[in-house]
This record gives sequence, C-alpha cells and structure tokens, in this order.
Amino acid sequence: MINRRHCLQALAATAAWPGVARAAWPDKPIRIVVPYAPGGFTDIVSRLVAQKLTGRLGQPVIVENKAGGSTAIAAEHVARSAPDGHTLIMAVTTTLSTNPFLFKKLPYKASDFVPVALTGLTPFVLSAHPAVPAHTVKELVALAKARPGSLNLATLGTGSSTHLVGAMFNGMAGLDLPYIPYKGAGPALSDLTAGHVQLFFDGIATSAPLFRAGKLKGIALTAEARSPAAPQVPTFAESGMPEMLAASWYGLLAPAGTPAAIVETLNQATNEALQASDVRARIEQDGATAPQLGAKAFGELIERHTQQWGRVIAPLNIQLD
Repeated sequence: MINRRHCLQALAATAAWPGVARAAWPDKPIRIVVPYAPGGFTDIVSRLVAQKLTGRLGQPVIVENKAGGSTAIAAEHVARSAPDGHTLIMAVTTTLSTNPFLFKKLPYKASDFVPVALTGLTPFVLSAHPAVPAHTVKELVALAKARPGSLNLATLGTGSSTHLVGAMFNGMAGLDLPYIPYKGAGPALSDLTAGHVQLFFDGIATSAPLFRAGKLKGIALTAEARSPAAPQVPTFAESGMPEMLAASWYGLLAPAGTPAAIVETLNQATNEALQASDVRARIEQDGATAPQLGAKAFGELIERHTQQWGRVIAPLNIQLD
C-alpha cells in the first residue's frame, strides 16, 4: 500500500531533479482537474479515485471542474501548472487522441503532459430501434445497402466520439449512413426510442436499461469481449468485423517535467484505488474496464488510440474552430 514512507522515498528520488521542492511530497492538497461539469461518469470516477488517494497520500485530493472548450480549458490550465505532482488532469480520449486532429489551434500539445495512470476504458455499443428489421451486423449492413436512405446514425455532433465511431463503421462496412446531430445523449436516445432515428453508437451504461425494457436492441459492441452490463450483445469481432474496436480512455496526466518518482507513486496509488470494491463496481456499472497499467504502458495506449483516431479523422476533413 502507498503510504507516507513511499512518498518520502519518492522525495529522495526527486532530489536530482532541478526545480523540484525538497520538502516532503505531497506537502499540500492535490488537485484533479476534470474537464467536464459535475455529475458525469468522468467526474464521478474522479471523485471516487480522489477519495481513495486522499487516504493513501496523506493529503487531501480535491476534484476541480473546468468544463468547456472540448476539454481544452482544463488541459491548458494543467499544462501551465507547476510540474510538482500537485495538479493533475483526468484527461479523456478527446483531450489527446482526437482534438489534435480536429482543431486548427489548441492551447496545449501532447508533449505538455506525462501519463500517470489509466482509470477506465469505455467501449461503444451500436443500438437500434426495435423496428429496424435487422438483428446482427451482417443483416444491418445488408439492409443499409438494399435500402439506401432508410437508416441514419444519431451523433453528438461533428467530431464527437459518436460521430467518429459512426464514421469508422461506415468506412469498414462500405456504407454511407447519414449522421443526425444531437446536443446530448438524452435527446438522441429519446429520438432513437421514438423511432425518429434508427441507430446510435452509445455508451453501454445508458443503453443497457433500454435493452432490458425492450425499447432498444443491441447490435454489437466495439470491445474485445462482451460486457457484463449487457452480456446478450455480441462484439463486432463475433459479428464478422474484428477490426471494429473502439473505446474512450480516461486517465490521469501530469504536467511535463513532473519527476518520474512522483509519477510512479501516483500510478501505484491510483491502481490501488481502482481495485477498491466500490470504485470497481461503479466503473463496471458503466460498462467500463480499468486495466492496471504502469505509466509507460498507459502512454503507449494513448499513442495507439491517437494513431487509430487519426486514421479515422483524416479522410473526414473536419476542422473545428
């Protein structure tokens, strides 16, 4: 378990790093900056992790919400913070893996951060209105090709994860399903259950209750294995599209230059926090997983996802202001 002794060991290891305070670390509260408003999955998990880290690091770990700018407001704030381990961001796929391809100008860059710990991976589920006369990916693709214009995809707007996963599916399936933008998952699901739109790549946590109620049906999941949240829904790999793998990642980043020993201490403490039964249960409730990765492995995961989304975004010619 990470305790004060481990933190003091981290301090000793940082002695050779210029600009790092030599007082005991952490010597003041740690802030986790969340790039969204309170109440969502990212915020909830951040608060659960912060609570566990408080007990392990011996200082309060506080969640601060800085929403807006497609996570750029929070990212810029943390990128400009002192690299002393006291300010972190709960970054998401948007922050590093898609924003750089979508925006002409960003107030930060990937090299402004160092990966600390992965806190979750959330796949997407292709949900359909029950009246859609297809129950499998193969049947859905055949239907879309036989009846052009009969199916469309709800999205959360241009450049959103739902739009990009839809584009990925269109490309792999050889389809041209039109996108219908919505301002949030709530309105999209409302129109989907009403039959005004036929398909939606949603988070499994919000779709699973609608599957059980018979208001929607799950076609396939963009994960390597089925989800306990909706075990009846097959993966795209099972459905004949093994390359249709996509997930949103969530994880802690620190400003570049944060000493490696502090990063390692934070990584170990976060991985321990993720093993707590209440944290694990909340993550699984949302159909997510939280593999225990070291900081280096987390960085490699971010790079893989960034390359994947770059390939999806390039042919779309999307430029956001």
